Amino acid sequence: MYVAGIDCSWFRTPFLRHRFLVQTVEQIERLRRSDIHAVDIDPSKGLDVTSFPIAEETLHTIGLHTSTQVAPAQDAPRSIETLSQELTTARETRDKLIQSVKTVFDEISKTGAARPGPVNEAVQEITIVTRTLSTHATFIAMSQGRHLDASFNNHSLAVCTLATIIGQALGYDLMKLHELATGALLHDIGLFQLPRHLFRTSTPLSGEDLAAFHHHPRLGAIAIEAHRDFPQTVRQIAAEHHVTLDGQGYPVETSAGSTAEASRIVMIADRYDELLTGFGGLRPLPSHAAIQQLFQEGEFGRLDLHLVSLFIKLVGIYPVYSFVKLNTKERGMITTINPATLHQPIVALTYDETDRPYRNPLTIDLSNQNQPPLRSIERVVTSESEEASRAA
Repeated sequence: MYVAGIDCSWFRTPFLRHRFLVQTVEQIERLRRSDIHAVDIDPSKGLDVTSFPIAEETLHTIGLHTSTQVAPAQDAPRSIETLSQELTTARETRDKLIQSVKTVFDEISKTGAARPGPVNEAVQEITIVTRTLSTHATFIAMSQGRHLDASFNNHSLAVCTLATIIGQALGYDLMKLHELATGALLHDIGLFQLPRHLFRTSTPLSGEDLAAFHHHPRLGAIAIEAHRDFPQTVRQIAAEHHVTLDGQGYPVETSAGSTAEASRIVMIADRYDELLTGFGGLRPLPSHAAIQQLFQEGEFGRLDLHLVSLFIKLVGIYPVYSFVKLNTKERGMITTINPATLHQPIVALTYDETDRPYRNPLTIDLSNQNQPPLRSIERVVTSESEEASRAA
């Protein structure tokens, strides 16, 4: 059957969309276990609908507006209140996605196999979120606090979401985007065949552990290939997501010059999340520092510089929601990215040079200043809670 509506808000249900085709028993069980009392059914879209991914007209969620367009060249400045609401929604959505991803990997952990049905459902939910929520809110929701939680599930979700955002910016159609997102979600599936302590490590690996870890792309590709329902792109992403362009990656027998664009996209998303979590014994980096590191690795030929540059243009050198201190000693929050001058975003100043709060935030476009003082970003400052957790 085709569900056309549910009798409560989308964020109070186990579904990120309230218009979808029921295709699995798991979906029916989730409906039964929820607080939903009634659903609306559209019989004209039921029995005969078998295509996948979901048709364009079904990509709709209650309370969200669907958009397939890349952000305009210049976003209109938004208030701190509006941004806060967007970020709250993105965080709530992330928590729901984490549960969907956990369900997928709990099953894989128990059975040793990835079933296309549950994987496709989770990927659909992630794709819908990236198409409906603000890119900046989604990016920050997936980035904040990663140094506190380097779990396999959260890493897979973050990589899948960020890779999907890049794919959308490249104009991927729904089928191609779905394949990219599926490969990104399953990119580390080979780790399930290795000792558990190799999943996410805060210390560098050496000797036998490092050699074993380097096998996970091959193991993942073999596991995915066992299910013929997964597209070739998914297997290729699992096999190639550590094949760096400078020839220093692994597996060594894979030529860097033959890697797929989808694999290079996932490599960037994977590397960014590694920098945030401090994977391999590195010191965890804040978002802006991880972005700068990505760009350096692109310039050095390790990552695809074109794709890295696109990623940075999407999220900014100083991402929206970042708190910054200016050369004037004022402090405020980044509210808008200037695509032409990424180092000069629009800032809503909330504290003056004496650390007193402004009665009303003062909006300053750092790229368009005609009168002194000429302001510039001195450094990024974290919130009090993040500062305390990093110090700990």
